[in-house]
Amino acid sequence: MKDRHEHILGEVVRAYLNTGTPVGSRTLSEQGELSLSPASIRNVMAELERQGMLSSPHTSAGRVPTDSGLRYFVDSLMAVDPDVNQQLAASVAGHLSSTPERNILLKRATDELASLTHFAGMVWVHEQGFNRISKIELVPVSSEKLLAVIVTDSGEVQNRLIARPRDISDTQLHEISLRLNELLSGCNLEEARLRLQREMETDRLKVRHLVEDLKRWADAPTEGQTEMFVSGQRQLLEMPEFAVVDTIRSLMCAIEEREQLLHLVEQVESEESGVKVFIGSEHALVNMEQVSVVLSRYEGPANLVGTLGVIGPRRMHYERVVPIVDCTAKWVSRMLAGGLQTK
Repeated sequence: MKDRHEHILGEVVRAYLNTGTPVGSRTLSEQGELSLSPASIRNVMAELERQGMLSSPHTSAGRVPTDSGLRYFVDSLMAVDPDVNQQLAASVAGHLSSTPERNILLKRATDELASLTHFAGMVWVHEQGFNRISKIELVPVSSEKLLAVIVTDSGEVQNRLIARPRDISDTQLHEISLRLNELLSGCNLEEARLRLQREMETDRLKVRHLVEDLKRWADAPTEGQTEMFVSGQRQLLEMPEFAVVDTIRSLMCAIEEREQLLHLVEQVESEESGVKVFIGSEHALVNMEQVSVVLSRYEGPANLVGTLGVIGPRRMHYERVVPIVDCTAKWVSRMLAGGLQTK
């Protein structure tokens, strides 16, 4: 895109984000930032409209940015003031530091996002069952049953009652426990499945049924725990974009039912890092074309992944909201890296 076109698109977007009304060429000319006549600006705006960056809600009513125009602005024209970044970092640090407990930290992060943006702040935390096996112990329960105690690297303990091999002594069970630890310690579930499968095929331990029971445990889907914190959703009711009943009803349903939003969260968690912005129709949330979502992944311990961000009107000040989400995600990651109590 030509420099003049970019400049005018940027000015149209900023004026629209400030007022929420269509922007005319005369208004931009009178602001003096462009040093161009209304006719010159009008010609460029017409070209931007043909490119799909701007649209005209009504004849002679000025133009507003389309989703494509906002996307171009966010990706290529948006400038973040470093002084604002420093102020945000100080504010977020002041509210989140000295938090002794993980869930309190995440709740405070949600409140901070809502307070700084005046939109709905959201934080998801997904805790996986475990990352790797730390230790396995076989405990005799009766002549027919024994308890397999599996300790994970996150400290979680999983117990499975399984059939005891026939004619096997407690001493032999202890020796099998040692062999299983050599086989599975340090393995994640996928590695454990493969090693147990190979052990079943070779039967080196001579306890095939016991290994089959452990394989069934490893094959079972692990249940992770997902928690979601939300704050500030009432603030959205005061915004003109949410005066449409269908929009606010759909938004509240999305927050309550989570499924649509989790689809966006999964996209963010698959990214390495950074803030992801979903503008208007890009997120495919039902009846929420006037809504934008700004999310970022944060880093936790090995068995924990999370995403935080805000949901608000499509007409949001992305130059301020994106740094807020980015700064909050980085500070939460920093706090979690320092080790916090989980309850």
